[in-house]
Amino acid sequence: MLCLFQSLAANDDKPAILRLGTGKKYSISNYIYQYIEGSDEVTPKLAFRFFEAGKFRLFTKTNNEYINDGLVNKRSWIALTISNSTSHESSMVLEFILSGINSIECYTVNDIQQIVPILRSQSDKKKLANGLLARVVTFDLNLQPGEKILLLAHSINNGQLLYTPAAIYDLSYFTQLDSNKHTFFGIFQGIFFFIILFNLLLYFTTFDRIYLLYLSYAFCISLFALNEVGIAAYSLAFLPVINHFSGQTFLFAGFAIWLLLMLQFLNVTRTNKTLYRATIVLAGIDLFIAIIPNIAMFFGFGNKILFQQLYQFSISILFATNLLFIVIANILRLINRNKLAIFYAAANIPVIIGSIIYYSNYYNISDIRFGWLNPIAFGLSIETFLISFGFAYRYNLNNKEKQGLLIQINEQQKKVTKQIIEAQESEQKRIAEDLHDELGGNLAAIKMTMQSFKLEEEKAQMLTSLIDRASVSTRNIAHNLMPPEFNLTKLSDLLSNHFVHLNKEANIKFNFHCSENNDNHFAKQDELIIYRIILELVNNCIRHAFATEITLQLIYHPDQLGLMVEDNGKGFSGSSIDGIGLQNIRTRVNYLNGTLNIDSNANGTTIMIQLPYNEEK
Repeated sequence: MLCLFQSLAANDDKPAILRLGTGKKYSISNYIYQYIEGSDEVTPKLAFRFFEAGKFRLFTKTNNEYINDGLVNKRSWIALTISNSTSHESSMVLEFILSGINSIECYTVNDIQQIVPILRSQSDKKKLANGLLARVVTFDLNLQPGEKILLLAHSINNGQLLYTPAAIYDLSYFTQLDSNKHTFFGIFQGIFFFIILFNLLLYFTTFDRIYLLYLSYAFCISLFALNEVGIAAYSLAFLPVINHFSGQTFLFAGFAIWLLLMLQFLNVTRTNKTLYRATIVLAGIDLFIAIIPNIAMFFGFGNKILFQQLYQFSISILFATNLLFIVIANILRLINRNKLAIFYAAANIPVIIGSIIYYSNYYNISDIRFGWLNPIAFGLSIETFLISFGFAYRYNLNNKEKQGLLIQINEQQKKVTKQIIEAQESEQKRIAEDLHDELGGNLAAIKMTMQSFKLEEEKAQMLTSLIDRASVSTRNIAHNLMPPEFNLTKLSDLLSNHFVHLNKEANIKFNFHCSENNDNHFAKQDELIIYRIILELVNNCIRHAFATEITLQLIYHPDQLGLMVEDNGKGFSGSSIDGIGLQNIRTRVNYLNGTLNIDSNANGTTIMIQLPYNEEK
């Protein structure tokens, strides 16, 4: 027979034989030869004849990491000559990572020109038996001591990329690498699942839609990253429906969610019509592109060459459009001094760098090594983690804004409450003055006029007594509304005199207790509010409690005033707690930054109020 290795050497001056020794990994980048099929299909036997005839040419589009033929639309054969230079059997593994619907078949040709198909490895057979469509395809090679073989591989590229690690691995070493790869991506996948579960928890805690978008985005990106290294189906065996989707589906579904996430994250609303509408339109296009391969396969034209060429061209343009749009949107938000845009821009940098590396490698412009990890998937993964810090900052920023709004609302409520109280005080002062000056004066005038009439003594005494009682009542009401010389009298003295007067006139026993050190804790305006609160509480007890004894205590603690009113009345129901009187009391207590607690039952009612000192209102 014609010596395989002599015919191969005639094709090129470079070494033609890959000699296997005791190493664990052998680069094949300088040993690959290629033949491009024409319109007629080439059988393995014919491919071997073409090889012998010198029609295979050295494959020049390789680097140290991958055999990379770029985006092509062809059927091709590659040839690799291997020699076992050891004195023992060598068990080796050749690995391919298939893209989309590409397929590959391998054959060996021995010294007696026997062409034998190489079966898939045992690990691949297990995956196929379990219905797993993993993209990694491996072939086991067993070479006897001193054996030389020609390896022929037939690939079909329907407008897509076929690439493979440019190495042959020792079986035990490859098994270890494969195990490490799955362990790494198991951890990687676990982290993403944690992100998903954590965001579900955040969503059900805050009901903020952004967390649903983020977990959906993380889910799609994790599937894309796992799919790119060919283990997505293996890792997601419990989700068999995932096996029917391509990496592009996960990528562009992720892009669509990414854009919607940007709207929420950067607070882009409908008021910014141009950016908002452009984002929605681009997200819709991304979703459409994501489902096109599945629609095409359903209708039977997914493996057509023209469709694959148009689709691959479309996704390249759309991918670049998404990146450019994200950059422009971030710049616009940065110009508007949006702090969150800084985090979003920083998180997008790894994606942009990874994309540049991927496509420069894709078209053989550069040779930047990333091993078996796709740089786009790697960049997207980093972006997913980096944006988590942005979420933390956004959460804190929103909390600060909410706290600021609450402070503003509280200040506004205090202003309104102050205005209401001031209006009430002003009205009560006016009423008190009217009662004292006008009604009191009128009663005195009536009394003087009545005395000028000649009435029976008994009737005159009766009318005089009624007028005097009306005058006293008028004066008491006026004093209660606005105590005379309030600014010059201590609150405890006012209350003590008030309860002494009530004990004389009412049928209820009043007990008043006040601790010492009760000066200069409140401004006189605030003391007047406290005075109103106490009078309202006492009036409620008199009118509604049907009590026979009421006790009021003022306890001046180091940092607050404790006010407690107790009665032995009938108590009141829950509906009475919302009455106008108690609402008025609550308003005044809140204005003083105090707290109000009520305990009421059939044996009586206890109301406790705590009012802090020197609080700014």
